[in-house]
Amino acid sequence: MTLLRQLILAILALLLLVLAGSIVISVSNTRHYLDAQLQSHAQDAATSLGLSLSTSAAENDHATMESMVDAMFDSGYYRSIHIVDTAGKPLVSREQPVRFDDVPAWFVRLIPLHTPLGEAMLMSGWRQLGRVQVTSNPGYAYLEMWRTTRDSVQLFALVALLAVGLSVLGINIILRPLRAVEAQAAAIADREFPVQEHLPRTRDLRRVVEAMNHMSRKVRQMLDEQIALGERLREKAYRDPVTGLGNRALFQRDLEHLLDSTEEHFRGVLALVQLRDFRGYNESRGYAAGDELLRQTAAAIRETTADFRPHCLARLGGADFGLLFPRGGDDEVAALGSALSQALASLQERGLMPDGDAGHIGLAVHDGTDSASMLLSRADTALRQAQVSTGNAWQTAATDVRRQPLPATAWRTLLSACLRDGKFSLFAQSVVRPNDPLKVLHTEVLVRLPTSEGLLPAGGFMPMAERLGLASAIDRAVITALLARVRPSDMARHLAVNLSPASLGDIKFRSWLFEKLDQHPQVASNLTFELPEYGVARDLPALRELAVGLARRGSGLGLDHFGRGFNPLGYLAGLKLRHLKVDGRYIHALAQDSDCRYFISTLREIAHGLDCQIIAESVENAAQLAAVVELRMDGAQGYHLAMPRAL
Repeated sequence: MTLLRQLILAILALLLLVLAGSIVISVSNTRHYLDAQLQSHAQDAATSLGLSLSTSAAENDHATMESMVDAMFDSGYYRSIHIVDTAGKPLVSREQPVRFDDVPAWFVRLIPLHTPLGEAMLMSGWRQLGRVQVTSNPGYAYLEMWRTTRDSVQLFALVALLAVGLSVLGINIILRPLRAVEAQAAAIADREFPVQEHLPRTRDLRRVVEAMNHMSRKVRQMLDEQIALGERLREKAYRDPVTGLGNRALFQRDLEHLLDSTEEHFRGVLALVQLRDFRGYNESRGYAAGDELLRQTAAAIRETTADFRPHCLARLGGADFGLLFPRGGDDEVAALGSALSQALASLQERGLMPDGDAGHIGLAVHDGTDSASMLLSRADTALRQAQVSTGNAWQTAATDVRRQPLPATAWRTLLSACLRDGKFSLFAQSVVRPNDPLKVLHTEVLVRLPTSEGLLPAGGFMPMAERLGLASAIDRAVITALLARVRPSDMARHLAVNLSPASLGDIKFRSWLFEKLDQHPQVASNLTFELPEYGVARDLPALRELAVGLARRGSGLGLDHFGRGFNPLGYLAGLKLRHLKVDGRYIHALAQDSDCRYFISTLREIAHGLDCQIIAESVENAAQLAAVVELRMDGAQGYHLAMPRAL
């Protein structure tokens, strides 16, 4: 029961007590007054009639006596009038029944009135002739008492109605700050931190509002401090302070994770870029100029390779840069080499190099058989070959012809055919509690592409699908197929569905998705849609719109591959995420890297502060699982815990 209702009921109860007390006192006083009036009225009538009838009684004039009695009795104010002689023999007798036409019977029974007898003597001198006995009619007294009581109740009801109305208005005004405090508390629990600007005038309520505002600011401050700490830890451990790119540790971790992960199915390119004679540049121009050259080189590489969407771009040390790209077809390799060569050539245009010979590029295509060290060695060999060529030259390491990736045209044909024929296969992999693998948190839906060599994971074809503009179409196909095969028995489990960054930026896709969820409301409440963290920072308004639309339909939003980029973490606060899935490159290093463990611990605190689960991706062995359990992460996913199975 609300406080307003309790206060109104308390006011009504108090008013009812006042009414009851007032009516009891009023009726009691009125009844005593009317009893006295009836007694006085009867006695006065008897005395008056006795004096009037004495002469007629002495003369034994019965006709006159009856006329005088009838004249008084017909007024209706008397219940009975009796004239008796000294022996008690009736001389004249008149009676009428008492009627209560306008008075409820229950009122008469509840409040009895006494009708006392008024009596006077008939005298002739000193001789007694008889007695006059008069009883008043209580009907008029009951009618008067009923009208008084009824009018009192009606007046009280009107006053009570006005009092309740004014009380509701006044209490609503007084309690408005409390409702605002309630909304503020709910918002804080919902990972928002509003502050009430308008403070109530009531001192007690003002203190409550000020305390809530203080708590909201402190919680927001603590969360901001945790976010800032997480960003500092990540920057210190994995970011090059000069260029703002990833450092060698990050590059090595990414490379090892991509090559070891079955789900990533990396078949891309490793590129090494080295500036020419950087030591001499530092000695001739100074270290400040050398740092500026590194920054401008990083910016040029980032700009010219943006369309290739590299997995990782890092400074490996000195004037060496490393890049990992998701696609490795002949046309992509040639375009990538040309883009990197153009980036080096632009350094002369920026006035940083005296001539066009800025550096060289070595490329190595991963065919699925290389280890990290082998792939690096092949790229380094290609770099040395480029260095004996012309300035800004690039060279590709030799690749087994039988393992060369498909060209873009072949990819388009294959993906278009699968979309047309609906040949994508859906698999499911459980996300479980790290310390209780039998406890399933949700099930992630995975898509596989049938090829001549078997089923290809999404990591092996989605980068090409994004380049060809087919990613949103694949997302539609997967969601349509999933909604078609989900049965009522499946509603006991939560499903996570991956979306591509291209779908996030597609307004038509978002509208289509919301329409689909509206058509399947029972399924929608058990769905969480995941987006890769590295692909959402470019379009935060679209991400927030998607989050709001999903929340309205009971669906959730999650981020996977979290931590792959260097995006600020502050944007997480307004998204109301269900979970964060930490990228496998961090999980890969948990058992050995203390900096990584500290970063994950901080990220866990941030996630829990946002009422969001933190989940480890790509848990592939017992050592990684033990580290995940030790760090108290909420969930874990990987081949060590559960293999994907056909959905």
